[in-house]
Amino acid sequence: VSVINTTTNAVDATISVGTNPDGIAFDSANNRMYVANAVANTVSVINTTTNAVDATISVGDGPRAIAFDSANNRMYVTNSLTTTVSVINTTTNAVDATISLTSSPQGIAFDSANNRMYVANLVGDTVSVIDTSDNTVTATITVGDGPLGVAFDSANNRMYVTNYSAGTVSVI
Repeated sequence: VSVINTTTNAVDATISVGTNPDGIAFDSANNRMYVANAVANTVSVINTTTNAVDATISVGDGPRAIAFDSANNRMYVTNSLTTTVSVINTTTNAVDATISLTSSPQGIAFDSANNRMYVANLVGDTVSVIDTSDNTVTATITVGDGPLGVAFDSANNRMYVTNYSAGTVSVI
């Protein structure tokens, strides 16, 4: 992981984590960065004050993307090969729950206004909606071919999903 100083636009540090780091998300409450290591099947927890790895957490196979639920102090990690989402308690750095999905989860984004995670399922051409209050899947939405990335527009209360194979973006 490269740490870039945004004032100088220079690399301040390089941090070794697990094999094939992919997704990354910041826990602003605890000043920690969480990194999904796709081949190692782990999440590295980086202390952003010291730039040291404080913990390594085992998750499902093929972790890809991570999103932070600041209201509940939890990280949600998509595991593309086990078709699950691991829920990490950021206070204890332990997996509190594992949510089963139906196909290869990839991107994930948090809707903070409604306390929901939206997960792009690449193979099934769907997006799963997870209620973060009880970690249940409350809806499955059909989108374009090959959904991969997800982003939340809080100003307009919309989720944007990139459809890799279709060359389109679905707006939810």
